[in-house]
Amino acid sequence: MIGLGAYALRAIAWPATVGRDLDEYVYAYLQLFDPHVLLPWSLLFRTPVTPLVAGSVLDLAGGFFVEPVLAVLYAFSIVAWSRVALVFGRRVALVTAVALLLYQGYALMFHELSSEPMLAAAFAGFALALARAYERPTTGRFVLVGLAASVTVLARPGSIVLLVFVFLPLALRGTWRSRLRWSVAFTAAALVPLALWTLHNGLRFDYWGLARGGSAVIPFYRAFITDHIVRADNGPASRRLATAMQRDLLTREPYRAYGVTLDELFRKGSFRVHEDLYLLSDRDFGWDSNYAVVRKAGIEAVKAHPEAYASGVVSTIWDELSQAHFRVVSGTELVATPEPPRAGILPTPSEGEPIPPGQNAWIARPDGSIRQVWTSPTRYRFTFAKPGERDRFGAILRRRDELFEGLPDRNGRPGLALRLNQLSRWYPRPWQWIVVGLVALAVRRPRGALLLLALPLGALLVVLVTALGLFTDLHFVLPVAPAFVLLGVGALLGPRPPRSAVEPAR
Repeated sequence: MIGLGAYALRAIAWPATVGRDLDEYVYAYLQLFDPHVLLPWSLLFRTPVTPLVAGSVLDLAGGFFVEPVLAVLYAFSIVAWSRVALVFGRRVALVTAVALLLYQGYALMFHELSSEPMLAAAFAGFALALARAYERPTTGRFVLVGLAASVTVLARPGSIVLLVFVFLPLALRGTWRSRLRWSVAFTAAALVPLALWTLHNGLRFDYWGLARGGSAVIPFYRAFITDHIVRADNGPASRRLATAMQRDLLTREPYRAYGVTLDELFRKGSFRVHEDLYLLSDRDFGWDSNYAVVRKAGIEAVKAHPEAYASGVVSTIWDELSQAHFRVVSGTELVATPEPPRAGILPTPSEGEPIPPGQNAWIARPDGSIRQVWTSPTRYRFTFAKPGERDRFGAILRRRDELFEGLPDRNGRPGLALRLNQLSRWYPRPWQWIVVGLVALAVRRPRGALLLLALPLGALLVVLVTALGLFTDLHFVLPVAPAFVLLGVGALLGPRPPRSAVEPAR
C-alpha cells in the first residue's frame, strides 16, 4: 500500500508519459496476433513482454489502466526486493524498502511507459525467485527461477546474460546430484519460453532468433554513433558499407540537399543516419543478410580502434553508475515549435544532427514493398507496391494514434517535480552502494554473501552488455539498480555468522 501511495503522490508531479521507443512496441502489439503482418520490423526487433503489457493497458478502457498498472508494477518491485532482503533479516528488509521508496530515479522510470518498468518488475521477480531458491533449494524453486529469467529476457533481450545463473546452483550446499538437478531445472525452464518465441519468429518470419538486429547494435551502433571509430579503411566490410552509403544514401534526400559527406558521417555519427542504415542494409545487402555487413563493419572498427572502444564502454558504465535521473516538468508541458525557415534557406536540423528527422526503419519488409520517398529536403511520403497495403498501413497508424491518446493528458506539478528532482540529486549513486557493499563484505563478512554478490554481478552484466552496443542512458541501469542498493544495505546491516564460523576456536 505504501508503494501504491508513493506512486500516486509522484504521479501528481510526473504523469505517465511516452517512454523510449513506445511507438515500436505499439506497432508490435497491433500486429502480434495478425495472421498477415504488414510491418514485421518492430515484431522482430522487440520481444513480446513490453508490447503485450504496454499495448494492452493503452488499449483497455481507453488507457484508463495505464497508471494503475504501472503503480502495481512499482509496488510489486518494492515488495519483491524487500522480500529478497528479508533473507538477511528484518532490519535489512526494512531499510532496503525505505531506501527504494526514496529512490526517485527508480520511481520515475515507472512513470514512463516503455520496456523499463517491465524489465524492472521482471528483474525484481527474478531476484525474488532466486532468493527463495537460495534459502531452500528445490527443483521446483529453480524451475521458477528459470521461468523468471526467461520473462526478464523477453522483456529486454540483453538480459539473456542472466542465464549465467545456471552455475549458481553448483555453488550451493547439497549433493552433486542435487546441484546438477537444480541447474538443469533452471536451464530447461529458462530455455523453453525463449525457444517458443524463437519458433514463433521462425515460423512466421523465417527468422530463427529472439530479436533481429541485435547483431547490428553490438558493436556497430556504439562504434558509429558514440565512439566514431567506423572508417572505410577499417576492413573489407567497412569499405563495402561505405560504398553503399556513398552510392545509395548520400545521393538521396535529405542528404543531398544538406551536402552531407561520408567523412562527416563517420567523424560525427548520427542516430538518424543509423536508422537509415537499417533500410540501406535491407535494400542493398538483402533482408536475409540480417545486417551482416553492418555487424562486420562494427567488429572491424573495434579491432582497428580497441582502446577507443574499450574506453567508451568503461565511460558509459561509469556515467550510468554515477548520474542521477531527472524529469523536468513545465507548467504547460508544451513542446516548442521551431520557427519556419525563410524562403530558400534549409532549416537547421535539430539535436545537432546532419539531417532533419523523419527516419522510419519500422516500415522495412523482406520484399521492400513499402518505401519512404523524400519529396524535398524536409518532406517525405510512403509508397506501396502492392494493392491494399496503403489502406492497412493507414489503419495501423490510426490505431497507433488512438492508443497514444490513452496516455494521461494532465500537466505535471512543476513545484513537486522540482522537490523530487532535488531528492534524486542527493540520493546515493549506484557506484556508492557498490563501494559500501564491497567494503562491508570484506570487513563484516555477513551471512549470504553469495546471494549479495550474485545479484549485483548479474545486474552489472546486463549494464555491460548494453554498454557494448549503446550510448549512455540511465534507462539501461535503473531497472537493475535495486541490486546495488541491496548489496550496500545487506552487507552493512546483515547478520554475521557465529564467531566460530569465521574464526577457528583456540
